[in-house]
Amino acid sequence: MSVNDGVIQSLRQIAGDSYVLTDREDLYVYGFEHFFKQKQYPRLDVVVRVNSNQMADEILELAQKSGIQVFRRSEGKNSLLQATSKAVVLIDDVAPPQLETLLKAKEENPKTAELEQEMHRAGLGAFRSYALALSTFLSRMPIQKCLGCHVCSGYCTVSPFHNNIETWSSKGRTILTRALSDRELQPSSKLIDVLYSCSLCGFCFAECFDDGTQIRKAIMDARHRVVQLDKTPELFKATAKTIFETGDPGGTPSSKRVAWADQLPQRGVFPKRAPVLYWAGCVASTRTPHTAKAVGSVLNRAHVGFTYLGEKEGCCGYVLLAAGLWDEARENALKVQKRVEQTGVETLITTCAGCYYTFTKMYPEILGVRLPCKVSHATQYVERLIREKNVVAHDLDWRVTYHDPCSLGRHSNVYNSPRSVLKALPKLSLIEMSLSRNRSRCCGAGGGLWSFDNTVALNCAFERLIKDVVPLGVSTLVTACPTCHINLRNASVRKSLGIKVYDVMEIVESAMS
Repeated sequence: MSVNDGVIQSLRQIAGDSYVLTDREDLYVYGFEHFFKQKQYPRLDVVVRVNSNQMADEILELAQKSGIQVFRRSEGKNSLLQATSKAVVLIDDVAPPQLETLLKAKEENPKTAELEQEMHRAGLGAFRSYALALSTFLSRMPIQKCLGCHVCSGYCTVSPFHNNIETWSSKGRTILTRALSDRELQPSSKLIDVLYSCSLCGFCFAECFDDGTQIRKAIMDARHRVVQLDKTPELFKATAKTIFETGDPGGTPSSKRVAWADQLPQRGVFPKRAPVLYWAGCVASTRTPHTAKAVGSVLNRAHVGFTYLGEKEGCCGYVLLAAGLWDEARENALKVQKRVEQTGVETLITTCAGCYYTFTKMYPEILGVRLPCKVSHATQYVERLIREKNVVAHDLDWRVTYHDPCSLGRHSNVYNSPRSVLKALPKLSLIEMSLSRNRSRCCGAGGGLWSFDNTVALNCAFERLIKDVVPLGVSTLVTACPTCHINLRNASVRKSLGIKVYDVMEIVESAMS
């Protein structure tokens, strides 16, 4: 039985249009409380997201007058399993999980790091099908804890900016990936929007599982299925075309992306052969050229012989992989592999966290492609230079905090190198945020979200700044990812926070000047 239009209108007057949900995707997601169990509710006709008990009481009163059966999600009674002949409304009155609660969870679970290491040793870093990934993941957890929990939701970076509606949460996307895989739902425009609204930060179920890796990969796999069904969002089709035409997702001509190199003593002229190849990457070359120039300056001052591909560099293809365009990504990766191989270098270094993650993890795990050299993030390489006393820095009396990029931190397990570099600079004071390392709040720019929904990406960055940086009383934020750099910088400027954002390599360059 369906709810008539008059009741729907009354519900909208109580809760607001965007909080009354009737789309098939919403009703499907809300049918589950635990995403790894069977549906808990009977067929739902409407879901209403409420923010107060007063709203819930008004809906209950309306239901009583209209002969509608209502369930409150917070109650979780066994009667929910019973069939009904009435129209059914579910009141979503459950408060979303807050990231700050993870601090307490971390204190109460000292074995978190041990569990994460065990998962990596077991090979859970490799891409698997959704079902295998999820079942393997859950088999390693205390299942009684899961079954005893009333609501399985998971922290989500972006869901607060979608009214905390479950469909747009990590749990909602997880359920939709299964529905798409099992063909219970078709790739509608809404389902696609939900899948691509994820930043792929991998922090979905940190409170419960201490690692959201498999959920992130399940979403990526679902995006690939969307591509296979010829439902790729036009934005990413255009991006792929631009990458193959110009070597840059944003379409910046190759002649302009190398302008930063003219500021070096080499004046843009690099040797064909050298032990090190500097891979600047698209974003640093065009959006944060000061970072690209800083890397070149540091290498020069440390007397490191290096080369640079210049206009032939191209794109690593991260956005193609994140968008599910894996065939195009493999074609691009093979071209990159050939270009790097022709240089004969021993080491490739990059200051881009996305490029590093793509080369070291995504290429071999998804595409079966490996670069013919060692790949290091710039902070790892400079950490070694500092250890070997090839970097001489003067006092830098700054108070800074460091933001862990998801691609470098959670996805690649590189936490110490950026910190070691900063701590090695005389008089620089590094003040850690309460949410850092594997519990670092995502800036919102990853996974293609920066392009797909820039407003939400910026809102995520603002939340990172206002909740984690501002309370520290520092005016300088340092990161090791040009995409994080831009998103956090833009959020600071637009909200007039006065927080300056730099790359680690810019700080090192300043200390060596």
